[in-house]
Order: sequence, then structure tokens, then C-alpha cells
Amino acid sequence: MKNINKYLILLIFVIAFNGCNDDEFLTAEYYQGVVDVNFLTTPSHAKPAVTGVYDVLSYMGISWDKFILGSSAADDIVEQHGDANWASLIAIDQYRWVPEEQGNPKHIWKYWQAYYAGIQRANLVLEKLPALEGMNETLKTRYIAEVKALRAYYYYNLVIAFGDVPLILKPQGYNDAINITRSPEADVWAQIITDLTEAAADLPDSYDSQDDAGRVTKGMANALLDQVYLWQKDWAKAEAAAKKVIDSPAGYSLESNYADLFNGVSEYSKENIFTAMRAADGERQNIWSDYLNETNMVIYWGPFASWSWFYQPDTNFVRHNTYIDATDYRIDTITYDVEHELYDLNNDGDFTNDQIYLAPPGNIHMMKWVPVNTDLTTGLKWSGGYGNIDQALIRLSEVYLDYAEALVQQGSNTSTAIEYINKVRRRGGASDITTTDKQQLLDIILNERKVEFCFEGKRFFDLKRAGKLKEVLGPLGWKDYMVNYPIPQEEIDLTQMTQNNGY
Repeated sequence: MKNINKYLILLIFVIAFNGCNDDEFLTAEYYQGVVDVNFLTTPSHAKPAVTGVYDVLSYMGISWDKFILGSSAADDIVEQHGDANWASLIAIDQYRWVPEEQGNPKHIWKYWQAYYAGIQRANLVLEKLPALEGMNETLKTRYIAEVKALRAYYYYNLVIAFGDVPLILKPQGYNDAINITRSPEADVWAQIITDLTEAAADLPDSYDSQDDAGRVTKGMANALLDQVYLWQKDWAKAEAAAKKVIDSPAGYSLESNYADLFNGVSEYSKENIFTAMRAADGERQNIWSDYLNETNMVIYWGPFASWSWFYQPDTNFVRHNTYIDATDYRIDTITYDVEHELYDLNNDGDFTNDQIYLAPPGNIHMMKWVPVNTDLTTGLKWSGGYGNIDQALIRLSEVYLDYAEALVQQGSNTSTAIEYINKVRRRGGASDITTTDKQQLLDIILNERKVEFCFEGKRFFDLKRAGKLKEVLGPLGWKDYMVNYPIPQEEIDLTQMTQNNGY
């Protein structure tokens, strides 16, 4: 319990460099808060060091537990696994949140440690890289901007989940870590805005080389800024940031087929603004190409037999949503519902004989991030063998809805807001909305987000930002103090932090 290496700031695997080649540099251990003096001392170290800051996007806490905290805790996913080994996952769904999680894995703690691992890596790079001699200054400036944008993203996800969190901007050693306290939420938001504003100024709109696929861009920084300003209720700045993305020279556009965003067909879609890359093999080149065959984490759910017994689409959402148009095909194309058989499981054009071995409770499988042409009719499948679909973290459809919300909140240009809501709805086959009532439009946007980003770990945080947690989740067992997740008890024990109220 008292091994500080296991917790918070010191979970770093990319930082030490002691006579390693570039591959070893990416995976070397960082031990007891000591950074090797040879870390980031030559230009050849810069790329793997920056890649290491991206690497945490593949951690469980980000690729898995983020979804669980955002969707299992909400009303688009229900947990029915029942296995004692997954007690903490069931506890998230049933609103039995405690600082000392029982069972394995510990989802709240892994979420926390993954983002702080990314922050520590970012801080180390930002401390060392500016003074690095002999490096192309233009590339150095871009790398610094990339790392600032990533640090902002990691802090963003921490502050929306926990409220006040430690704001750490320098590398931490053992003595620093054990004396950490929580910073006011306002200070964290201010730093996020600073990082994103500075990053946006130095990031390119896009990259010429496919080898750079997955790197953050000016569009990513502005898209995240628009979301930050929505949380701050600064509607005018949210509008301006979103409009920069919409008008970007990168030429973002909606993918014509919604399902293709998740089945591997359109992973490099012009809709994807910020993506966690999952593989770098064969023709699928990206930021990882120089270092890894495949990133070290995958999506661990989907219609893979026993794995479907958790992270299951809620039947009330999939089958009984009165606000989803009958013509809206989005839910049908990313779920396999045994009762309706509207998903072409093995892509043979015939729905009648499709089936998945061992259906879960409720008979609904979540099909996002399942590669097209995967035949799951022949028995048990292990999801790790198929989890190489890239995960879009920010898409243009989200920016469209953000833009519409900012306009509606200001009570101006309602016709433009309706236009952008309908762009998203039309792509999904839904009918146009016409109301100009402010509250109705805000409700429509919130509901539209539930459908468009279902199962992607956004719903709980959308409800929190909208002030709708009690209204929507209260009947399911959510309690007022659960507006923030508990700080993991391991972190309380090892530092000077205090706990969130109610826990």
C-alpha cells in the first residue's frame, strides 16, 4: 500500500534514458521519482519522448475506465455481469461508489492514475525539451504544443470527474508527491485554457505525412477549448472556438455512414478531430509506426461472448427511446439486438441467420469498435484479437452540437443552431427539428448527444454539465454527493489530499 511507485504521479514508463536505443527509451522504467540525467539530451530523444505522452491514451484508465465512468454510471449502459471479480464495475453501475474500491479492476483509481501518468510525462518533456540544443526549432515548437494540448486533455478529464484535483506543472519526485494537495477547480480550468490557447497558436491544421496520423492539431486544441468554455458557461468563447474548427483549412466533414466511424472502414475519416490510435501495422501507418506494432491496450468489450455480459446497452435506451425517430438508424447499426436482428453480423447482406454465440442478458450486444466482416457466429471470441479499431475522442459531430448549444444559450442566431443540429440528425437518418424554443432546443441537443455518442463514456459528464444528474439518474440510484467521483483512497493515504464530500 505504501509503495509510492504504484500511485499517482510516479506511474511513468517512458521517461528514463540510460544508454537505451529509441525502442527501449519508449518503454524504460521511471523509478522513485528520479529522472536519468541523460533523458532528452539529444534531438533523437524528442520524438520517442513525445510519443510517450501520447502512449497513455492506450492505458486502461483512458481506453476502458473512461467509458465505464461515463456510460456505466449513466443511462446508456447497464452492468449485469454479476462476477465477484468485477465487483467494482457493478458498483459503478449501481451507484455504490467508495474511495476504497473492492474487486478488480479498480475503475476509478485506474482512471485517475492513467491521466496523471500522462501529466507527469508531459511535465517531464515540457521541462527538458525547450532547452534541448541542436534540434530544429520549428519541430521543437510543434512538439511542445502537442504536449501542452495533451496535458490539457488529461486535466480536462480529471476535473470533470473529480472537481478539485492536484494541479501539477513540474515533474514530481517522492517528497513532492507525498505532499500533494488538491487545487481549486477554477485554477485547473484556467491552466487548461492556457495550455490549449498556447498550443493552438503553434499547432498545424493538419499533417502531410501519414506517419503523423494521430498527432494533435489546431483543430483538436480549438475543439477541446470549445468544450472547456461550455463547462465555464462562456458561450461566446465556446462559439468562437467551435467556429474555428468548422472553418478549419483541415476540411473536416461528417462521415456519410455513421457505422463506418467504428468498424475500421473510415478510421482516417475527416470527421475525426482527435483520435487514440490503436495500431500501426502494414498500411495503417500512424504516430506509433517507429516504435510499436500495436498499442498496448485495446477495447475490451463488444459482442465477444462472455465479454458482452458487461458493458451492455441498456434495453430502455435501445428499444424504448421515444425521442429517437423511427428512421434514425444509428442505434441499429452499432448494436446487435437479438430481438430485432437489424445488424448484418457477418456482412453477408442477410439478417435472418445472424447470431452471436452466447447472448448476454437482455440479448443486446454493443457493436462499436468491432471490425467489419468479423464473423462472430462460430463460438467464443477473445476481444483482444479484434480491438485494434481507432477510437475517436473528439469528432466533428460533437463540435457541431457544441456550436449549436453555444448559439442557443446566447439566444442569438437560432436558425444557424438548428441547421447544425440537423446536419448531425440527417447523417443518422433522423428528421429535421424546427422548434425555436430555447429549452426545447437544449433538451434536443442533450438527447442528440446521447444517441450520437452512446456508449462512448460521455453521457454522465454531459448530464453533469447540463445540471441533469438528479433528474435523469436520481431514479436509478444516483445521490446528490455523486456529482464528483471519490478520490481513490490509495491517493488520500499517500498524500495530503482531502476527500470529496459525502464519501
